[in-house]
Amino acid sequence: QSTVTTQIQALERELKVALFERNGKKAALSAAGEEFREYAYEMVKCEEMALEHFSNEKEPAGHIKIGVMETICASRYGEIFKQFLKKYPKVRLTTVVATTLECMDMLEKGTLDVILTVDKIINRPYWERAHMLDTEICFFCSSSHPFASGEPVTLDQLIRERFIQIEEGCNYRKAFEQYLASQGKSVVNIQEVGYTRMIIDCVGENVGISLLPKFTLTEALRQKQIAIVNVKDYSFSMYMQVIYSKNKWTTPALRAFLEMTKEYLV
Repeated sequence: QSTVTTQIQALERELKVALFERNGKKAALSAAGEEFREYAYEMVKCEEMALEHFSNEKEPAGHIKIGVMETICASRYGEIFKQFLKKYPKVRLTTVVATTLECMDMLEKGTLDVILTVDKIINRPYWERAHMLDTEICFFCSSSHPFASGEPVTLDQLIRERFIQIEEGCNYRKAFEQYLASQGKSVVNIQEVGYTRMIIDCVGENVGISLLPKFTLTEALRQKQIAIVNVKDYSFSMYMQVIYSKNKWTTPALRAFLEMTKEYLV
């Protein structure tokens, strides 16, 4: 830390500006620091471009840092990571499983190269959306539940059930609860858990009902462990998105990863 502090102080003297606003042990970028960060991104990008230009590597290599929702990892899309490493053995992946907001924050700070998330359409000035896929968010119940018949149920009937939900702050849960709040309604959550497989298993055992992106339910539906609830006059969808920052150089390894995700998001 002392070395980093010395380097920052030397940089501030050279630029004749304060890059950080310091308050005791806390520090945040100043307005000048925010402005200089754009130059820093360009300098790092130029370095990476030069290294790539003079590299003798005949196939993608290096390190990619990926942020992904647990919901995606728990589905068939988790196969992307395994297949990518099999195809490109010289690439090293760091995969961070986090909520959408956490992934977005890390991408903004430059600690991630790319994120895979399910949300409403995300737009930021310096972000690029490589791929996008419309994704239905489904309510589901045990195959032995009365709602499994496929007969339409009203929203009021639905919310009288006990809910098992993904952790608070998850975007599709938040969208559902915001809609209910606008109607002066709410649900009773008997369990909150950040593991999709546990939610599906609990619902399959008729402990409660839940909602998840439909792509996570494929196997449980095939095994008739669960059933989709046909909710009358209410449905919603979001988008699976692969997003990277234009502030960073898109390395051959990252380009290869983006191309592989395209094969799966169909």
